[in-house]
Amino acid sequence: MATPKPSNNGYGPIRPRHVLMLLTLATVWGTSFMVIKIGVGHVSALELTAMRLLVAAVAMILCAIVLRSALPKDKLTWAYCFALAMFGNSLPFFLISWGEEEIPSGLAAILMAVMPLTTLVLAHFFSTGDRLSPRKLLGIGLGFVGVIVLVGPGVLGGLGDQVIRQLATAGGAICYAISVIIAQRMPRTPMIGRAALVLIFSVIQTVPLSLYLSGGGLPEMNVETIWPAVYLGIFPTALATLVLFKLLTEREASFVAFQNYLVPVFGVLWGALLLSEQVTPQALMALGLILCGIFVANTKRKRQI
Repeated sequence: MATPKPSNNGYGPIRPRHVLMLLTLATVWGTSFMVIKIGVGHVSALELTAMRLLVAAVAMILCAIVLRSALPKDKLTWAYCFALAMFGNSLPFFLISWGEEEIPSGLAAILMAVMPLTTLVLAHFFSTGDRLSPRKLLGIGLGFVGVIVLVGPGVLGGLGDQVIRQLATAGGAICYAISVIIAQRMPRTPMIGRAALVLIFSVIQTVPLSLYLSGGGLPEMNVETIWPAVYLGIFPTALATLVLFKLLTEREASFVAFQNYLVPVFGVLWGALLLSEQVTPQALMALGLILCGIFVANTKRKRQI
């Protein structure tokens, strides 16, 4: 008879709340590329990054005060928070924003798809119970094909143009992969206080540099420059950080990494909702492939006994 193979990864079966949190991340982050594209039309990539992180830090500090959540005090957590601020916020936000100044968003989506594969490799060596397997590789492959179907294989013809910008975007994806491993391994201190400390470090890393490179001057403050930073700071940064922390306490890093394949799909859906763009059959096919990839990568083989 066939019986389920016992799970030894320590995470147990995927629950509906895990899928809901993954979809929430993809939904929120799916808007970020569109808003970043708008933002860098008015301020530099570094200025947008600094403003975004400043808004996120203020929002999270206020949240910590209201909920009476203290900042972590031990040195180890501070070290993890500083590293997470660098690889999860400061560096990738700048690299992706700078890359998007010159490369198409479709190509950026493909370059960002480096993240799940990188996460899978890193998790194999640095996470407990999240090992490489043929099923996970097949799932990652299906997700990548889904992204190609979404943006169209013709976009690949742009590889090689604006090489430095493309490498910067791919570098941002690799930073995200590193940040997922850091977030999963960091000490489990109160979530709100931990998120606030990460964002405080992010501000320290970006705002002084932004001011220095701009000669100490502030960007022009008007609706066009402020609203992208406020939106990016509150939703794809502050809110997404909390959801990410919660999900990583319950699921392995390779599962969380699949949100990077879902992000461009939700970007298309947001375009249809907000910009009256058409949802094409290839977008639905891409979503189906990505969801199949998630299913294949996160189900266990059955064995005969």
